[in-house]
Amino acid sequence: MSDLMKYGIAVSPGTAVNQILTGWMNAWFINMRDPRFRLRERMIAFHNAVDQALGAYLAQLRAELSALRRKLPQPTREDPFPNLEALSAVKELEAYIRRVEALRTVALSTPVPPDEYVFHGRPEHEAVLAELARMDGEIAQQMQGISPDTIDELERMLRTRNGRLQRLLQP
Repeated sequence: MSDLMKYGIAVSPGTAVNQILTGWMNAWFINMRDPRFRLRERMIAFHNAVDQALGAYLAQLRAELSALRRKLPQPTREDPFPNLEALSAVKELEAYIRRVEALRTVALSTPVPPDEYVFHGRPEHEAVLAELARMDGEIAQQMQGISPDTIDELERMLRTRNGRLQRLLQP
């Protein structure tokens, strides 16, 4: 595309009015070929994938909880008290499901940098965006082996990522 023709409007480079017009057009329209836009889109796609993965994992855990509850022996006249080991297993699984739900909430609340930081930000923003993309990759690797042992690390990683972006957005 020629520098003289942008957004279907003929511009002559160098004039302040045309620079202001081009700036406003850049603020309102997204250049799909810009690699920074793809980075932001990849972040959005990643967050959607994390949400779907945690949703599927929660469905699996809820199915296991349902099966575990069905296997609980019903109290009888001869044995009116429930099996305490089985009840503690159910309570443990319920607590773990609540932790995964909390993790999903943290993942859903993970912000994506706004357009103005991606397209019209300062040069140091590019380093932060690259760091956020690297953190997303580490989170994706950690998500592949999610278990009760790794959930603490995954939650820490998500909170660190959220904090890093919050520091970028603060004036």
